[in-house]
Amino acid sequence: MTVAEDPSEDEVRARLDAYLARGKGKGNGHTAADFTLTRLPLLRASVTRHIERRTEATRHEPGSVGLADRPVYDVLRDYELGPRDKPLEKPVELVRRGTVNVRSCGCANGRQQCADCKGMTYRTCEPSQPCPVCAGVSPCSQYLKHGGIPGSPPPDALSPAHRAAHPEQRVTCDACHNPDSACPGCRGWGRVRCDRCETPGRIPCGACDATGTVRCETCRGHGRTTSWTAGRIAWTSRTESVTDPDPLPQRVAAGLGAGAWRTDRLAAGEPLPDDLSADHRSVLAPHLRQQQGEQDRTVVIERLTVVRATPRGSGNREYHLFRGVSGDLEIHARLSDEGRTKVFAAVLGAVALLFVVLLLVG
Repeated sequence: MTVAEDPSEDEVRARLDAYLARGKGKGNGHTAADFTLTRLPLLRASVTRHIERRTEATRHEPGSVGLADRPVYDVLRDYELGPRDKPLEKPVELVRRGTVNVRSCGCANGRQQCADCKGMTYRTCEPSQPCPVCAGVSPCSQYLKHGGIPGSPPPDALSPAHRAAHPEQRVTCDACHNPDSACPGCRGWGRVRCDRCETPGRIPCGACDATGTVRCETCRGHGRTTSWTAGRIAWTSRTESVTDPDPLPQRVAAGLGAGAWRTDRLAAGEPLPDDLSADHRSVLAPHLRQQQGEQDRTVVIERLTVVRATPRGSGNREYHLFRGVSGDLEIHARLSDEGRTKVFAAVLGAVALLFVVLLLVG
């Protein structure tokens, strides 16, 4: 006898007799002969399908793309996968025959004009900027009296060497030559030399490193692009559970995980087990129909027989037995329907008695 075999009636009664004889079953002198045995064949099953999807699209990639190792097809729906091709983890990438085209990008050998400097290698800049001390607002307190606003200062007047170290002081104005009248930051001119361009009025373009060109993003510097019609074949897994119309016996459902479930794993095209009951076949039948796009499947069938032992006459307990993973029969004792009725009646009587007592005391 193997672990997965269903327990025979003799084995069930022997196990139940041994359990009752040890007194653990609280059987009140009952033996296995006092119980009726009912078999509950349980079913757990799942169907995992591999659904295929084929797609086709035009691809564009920079440079020359190596496509020699990809299979070639003429009509995507007619392409046949190899016997070992199961594109679950990684799709099969294909190339349509005659569609590969390597062409020049149209740029200057992978370079194009810099958009920031328009190919000039530099950007324009103001040669001077407002004085940071007077902000160009009050460079000299006397210039209105001596010819109006100072003109453009000579480059040497904008040099940092002319800037005083003490901005709170006033110095001689370089424009009107009045002492103690000018801002020490610009000496009356209102502006100072730009730190970025140092007065030439242009700065190197940083976007292109002062070359005037940048890498072409269309071809990514290769100077050419590759286009082709790409086919793709991919499989996705879809699992559906098969529900047994006969529910698990709730009184022992928590312990069924320790049962020796008989497991059959069937590939596509394999028949159902010969010993599968007609009821279970009818439950599985709707789930075994071929679905659109289905290329492969795996069917997992798990079965476990639970034997329910109920007292023939009066009895407060019933028992559920099933084979465990060790090969021995597991046994679970529970209150029978009669036992639950007695408990309910006892509780109801106790509540009624308590109510009467309370009325008398009150």
